[in-house]
Amino acid sequence: MQTLDVIFEEHDVPSQHGPQNTDQCCQKVSAEHFVIDGQDISLPVRIDEASMMMHFYTVKTAVVRRILADTGFTPVELFPGRALMQLIGVDYRRNDLGDYNEAAILFPVTTPGQAPVRVPLLGALSRMASGKLDNFVYRMPVDQPFTTHAGRFIWGFPKWVSKVDFELDDKRVRTRFEDDGELIFDINAAANGRRKMPEQEAPSLTVRHGRASRIVGSTWGEGFTFKLGGKKPEIGNSHPLAKLLRELGLPKRPLCTLSVRDGKMKFPGAEEVAIGQAFSAEQQAG
Repeated sequence: MQTLDVIFEEHDVPSQHGPQNTDQCCQKVSAEHFVIDGQDISLPVRIDEASMMMHFYTVKTAVVRRILADTGFTPVELFPGRALMQLIGVDYRRNDLGDYNEAAILFPVTTPGQAPVRVPLLGALSRMASGKLDNFVYRMPVDQPFTTHAGRFIWGFPKWVSKVDFELDDKRVRTRFEDDGELIFDINAAANGRRKMPEQEAPSLTVRHGRASRIVGSTWGEGFTFKLGGKKPEIGNSHPLAKLLRELGLPKRPLCTLSVRDGKMKFPGAEEVAIGQAFSAEQQAG
């Protein structure tokens, strides 16, 4: 996937029957019932067993604004001129969409009609801690075709089949994302925590077919680890996505890292609006 356009260019998904177009092999039966490549999926989708990791970075606001052009979203700044970005890795082991690995590049944003972050540092941290910081999903590679179709069709996630490796041992967790045989990022974090992670909402934003979607999922679990700082990621040199990460300011140490050894998640349906319009007052409340 060599393109960088914020409106994700979907390619056909490889399968044992040949390349498949997502919209041609999926059907929406009702708001909570979908048929994805012949398989019934009901919402909310529940993740019963997963492990995850996340890196937070401060990156160049000017570059993020350019990336977000045409979405209607505004980057959240931690400091003037420094926006936020997350690199994520997840190992989904038991759920309705199958056993697969996922990576993601996310940008915390505000949406049309949403109050701006008035005090960048305190405001951003407050929203992050309360689960009210919306995250625009810029890219979300996975390593299996079924979840590619489901993620695209149900929620608008910018998924495609790529190479995502996830490794977890007693002390560390690592995610390595490669595309077309080229490294994009390789991140790792501590994973020796024993704390519980209480259920927390994690709103995600996507754009697809001229529509913006907001998905208010939730995450909780055990074996939670949080660390300030962390090890620099390894960033590729030649792939366009790797070059974009370098333009944003990587590789450098993350602001913080977190991991969850035994996680659970829940994903309801999405609210859809035309790009540039506000989401519902109920979801914007708070």
